[in-house]
Amino acid sequence: MKRAKITVIMLVAMLILAACGADNRAPTQAVTGGVNQDATQASDGGTIEIRVAWWGSQLRHDRTVEVINMFMDQYPHIRVLPEFFDPDGYWIALNTRAVARDVWDVFQLGSNFPVYRDNILVLNDLIAQGHIDVSNTSNEFIEITSDVGEVVGISNGVNAWGIAYDPAIFELAGVPLPHIRWTWEEFEAMALGIHESLGIWGMSRFGTNPGGPVLTQFLVQQGVDFWHEYDNTQLGFDDPSYLVPFFELWRTLVQAGAAPDPGAAMLITDIEGDPVVTGLAAMTYIASNQFVALANAADRPLSMLPLPAFDPYSSLGRDVVSSQMFSIANNSRHPEIAAKFISFFQNNIEANQILQGERGIPIMNHVRETLQAEADPMVAETYAFIGMMNYLGGGAAAVFGNPNQSEIEAMANLLLDEVVFDMTTPEQAAQELFEFALSIIS
Repeated sequence: MKRAKITVIMLVAMLILAACGADNRAPTQAVTGGVNQDATQASDGGTIEIRVAWWGSQLRHDRTVEVINMFMDQYPHIRVLPEFFDPDGYWIALNTRAVARDVWDVFQLGSNFPVYRDNILVLNDLIAQGHIDVSNTSNEFIEITSDVGEVVGISNGVNAWGIAYDPAIFELAGVPLPHIRWTWEEFEAMALGIHESLGIWGMSRFGTNPGGPVLTQFLVQQGVDFWHEYDNTQLGFDDPSYLVPFFELWRTLVQAGAAPDPGAAMLITDIEGDPVVTGLAAMTYIASNQFVALANAADRPLSMLPLPAFDPYSSLGRDVVSSQMFSIANNSRHPEIAAKFISFFQNNIEANQILQGERGIPIMNHVRETLQAEADPMVAETYAFIGMMNYLGGGAAAVFGNPNQSEIEAMANLLLDEVVFDMTTPEQAAQELFEFALSIIS
């Protein structure tokens, strides 16, 4: 991940306290970007259709569809056609559409947006013209979804990666609870101890793509980036040994039975199906915006902490980033309507009371204030988690991928499996991944 650091924001003040300059609009008033409605009416007075697509959990699907219906009630001349997928299905569909130049009008992206850069409409003009209202957020939050000054999307919420865990399982196993400054060495001991005591997995998985975010975060915590900050034909490090610790950690956990082997991991396809939900694992790697879906599915108290670190007093790898963003396709026939939908999605208080920050803590001040004041314990946990990141010294960062990212991550996952089955060593795998990545991008 390329990680362009932005001026450090006082995140507690920004995410928890009332932001200065927020307006006093009534909670139920929709913010539509100040666009004259007639400007987005069909020329013949008929209905305009736009397509909106995203990936996520069932909870996300249900809430997003409800907001779409609310939007159409407010704008009866607009028909929104929703398409939602599990993560794997989404990228298959998007890749097909990207090649055909027929991407949905509004579509969800993450840090892998460079892969689809040729399909994205730059939003600077739509923002300047008032079609997307960003008056209730800060430039820092716009910059985390920008690429060299070009706004490529509007963040649907900020988040950070961490470990969700079940305190009751730790207590039952007689293993000390994790703490805010825990290390990877402590994490490994906890996972092994839980398995030894209860026979379940101490750690569920490192996401559906363990060769991606966790592997790169391991590098960030060691002071380097996987991707070069400015040049997509270079890597951000020149020593493969930085990659070794993660291969070693995962081999230890899987071979000890404290984490699922590759076959079992393949069966974990979504948040609701995570073994933490069923009590078959004590911990899992998630983004903070996924915590609500995980806790809802588990229907019992869960907690979340920042990722362990190599140095407990380091702030490296503890940034707050955009969870996902809504972008507009440059093949859209109705970019102003698409912008109107994004502005509604980001700014409307009632819509966000339905969404409940499930994609991340909202970037709009007035929305964030309202949700925090009304937060139930599970949502409040995500606000507390982001506060922990600030306490640990994390700032806001724009995290970018690489056009060849998916191919390199696939190789990392293959090598992880080979290490687990002793087909290769962590050192050999690190060297092979380093050389493969260089050969792909250069």
